[in-house]
Amino acid sequence: MYFDNTMNDKIPIFPLPLVLLPGEKLPLHIFEAKYKKMIEYCLKHNKKFGIINSKNNDTLTIGCTAEITQIATSGNDTGEYDILVTGVERFIIKSYNFSKDFKQAYVKTWQDIDDSVDEILLQETNVFLYEVLMKLGASSKISQISMPRAAFEVASMLDIDKRAKKMLLKSQSEKDRLIILKRILKKAIIKIDYDEPTKITYNKYSQFEA
Repeated sequence: MYFDNTMNDKIPIFPLPLVLLPGEKLPLHIFEAKYKKMIEYCLKHNKKFGIINSKNNDTLTIGCTAEITQIATSGNDTGEYDILVTGVERFIIKSYNFSKDFKQAYVKTWQDIDDSVDEILLQETNVFLYEVLMKLGASSKISQISMPRAAFEVASMLDIDKRAKKMLLKSQSEKDRLIILKRILKKAIIKIDYDEPTKITYNKYSQFEA
């Protein structure tokens, strides 16, 4: 287990029944009073907030910071927000802080213990990604994989289920993440072929599973 000192800060925490990955975009509708205050705090202080899986039963709580990239009010007097966030950096919670109306936590960066890249494995993963996109009729996305892509970049192009996302989030090597993604993509190819590719489209395909 490896903790980096890159991020050793107190950040707002937003528990949700999902997993956010670095590079992933996520639309959120903010309506609870404490989370409206959290968003206002983040905007005022130019801060990111952390998203953790509220259904997490693990000893270690690992999440991902979220950067607000778009924001709009909902058009009524409730002060609700519709925002778009992008996952930035993984973190592990060291301790919680309850000094504000919303939950905060002291966190540290969750880093890889092995940052080497297996170029053959990366190429194989890209080949499977290419095949899945072709089978789902998403040829417009093919140009996005014309060069080697990191695991989290590949994952951001797919609607991956929560179990698989947790595995990717907790992984501490690029090799392990690519192995997970390669398995997900191979499983998807078999499922797509079984379900008749002509009846499935990229936008309507059910979640990719590990």
